[in-house]
Amino acid sequence: MSGNPAWLVALFGPALLAIVSAALDRDARRVRAMAVGCALVCSAAAMTATLLPALTGLAEQAGASALRLDALSQILLPLPPLLWLITVAVTPQAQLDRAGLGRTAAAAGACMLGFLTEWPALLAACWLLSSAVFLWGCSRGANPRTIRVLAVYHALGALLFGAGLVLCAIGELAAAGRWLIVAAVLLRKGIVPFHAWIPEAFDAARIGPTVLFSAPQLGTYVAATLVLPHASAELLRVVALLALGTSVYGAALALVQVEARRALGYLFVSQSALVLAGLDCTSGEAVTGAVVLWLASALAFTGLARTVLCLEARRGRLRLTEHHGGFDQMPLLAASFLLFGLASSGFPGTLGFVVQELLVHGAVQSFPAMGFLTIAAASLTALAVLRMYFSLFCGRPGGWVALSLRRRESVVFAGIALVLVLAGMVPGPVVRPCVRASELLLVRAGARAHAPGQPALPAVAPPRAEEPLAR
Repeated sequence: MSGNPAWLVALFGPALLAIVSAALDRDARRVRAMAVGCALVCSAAAMTATLLPALTGLAEQAGASALRLDALSQILLPLPPLLWLITVAVTPQAQLDRAGLGRTAAAAGACMLGFLTEWPALLAACWLLSSAVFLWGCSRGANPRTIRVLAVYHALGALLFGAGLVLCAIGELAAAGRWLIVAAVLLRKGIVPFHAWIPEAFDAARIGPTVLFSAPQLGTYVAATLVLPHASAELLRVVALLALGTSVYGAALALVQVEARRALGYLFVSQSALVLAGLDCTSGEAVTGAVVLWLASALAFTGLARTVLCLEARRGRLRLTEHHGGFDQMPLLAASFLLFGLASSGFPGTLGFVVQELLVHGAVQSFPAMGFLTIAAASLTALAVLRMYFSLFCGRPGGWVALSLRRRESVVFAGIALVLVLAGMVPGPVVRPCVRASELLLVRAGARAHAPGQPALPAVAPPRAEEPLAR
């Protein structure tokens, strides 16, 4: 293992410091301030990898190194610390105690380490650690039945992943091993028919640990790293069809939910599945769109979940069968909720619009069904978001106490909204690194296609960086 020691300390040291502080310091306020500072330092170190990858010392690492920084890791690495920062800055103190502050740091550290490696054993360790931290976080306040359901799903996913890695190490059983790894990824991401645990976690467990576990999409990264370079075209097509069906199915179910939490869970199922569908690698533009969606959905959906948590802290559980009002008291929160939701559906002027353009334009040329289903999922998502917005913010206010947003909440929500809008208006700085990441994925797919015994895939040209900017 090599790399710039100073950068590695700046990247992983803050998470370790936050964990130690949460374990030893009994002052919750001081622990929270320490966690915010650590998340800021960690985010700065991760952004260094995106903007100046040469400073990390990992950009040119060979495959024999445990840690390396390629084009895909370079753009994904800032996600876990940014989500960690949003979590510790916005979550009310009553819902994030000292133990919770330590768990958020551990979850971010595990995901960052996973994004920096291709070693199967290290990826498996990060997979297990992130699942354990998630289950630990959800166990606080959840009913035993929900914990059992979540534990069964994640234990089965871990067993399939481990068995798949073992079979992949045996040459003649490698194909069966890849199918097991794909099954584990489908379980972790909640792809139909393994989707039931995500709405259950949102509804009956805790939103914060669920979002912090799911939004970075470590399962998608595992698929891109361990499955894509070796899987057959038939396997990838099966995954794409299941993911596309899940994206439409999840958005449709979100439209008819009664509880705001459960609707939020189905919206995430839809968005997460769409990212996996784009990795079918039949079109360069579609792959680029999937990578951009990976980033955009993580930010937009985290912001959407945090707005629901802020409302719950003031009103209690939220039902979508009545109109609660509240726009006059919290206009920034209402506007942020609407913007985050519409960004997920590809509304013009947001980063989601760039995503829809790339996905649809790239898919219709080589996989027309993907283009049609992408549009259907986006339309249903927009309808579900508007229904939630009208219920949560419109109408006459109820009997709840009107409380304005705290300054830190206002800063975080305004910051996420600003990033999504600026990236949508000037997409070049975001799209260009995603183009390089999509080219890497296409190279891996091309290596698979030209491997002995593998069927040839249709040749596709990687997307040009200027094409999305022109649109």
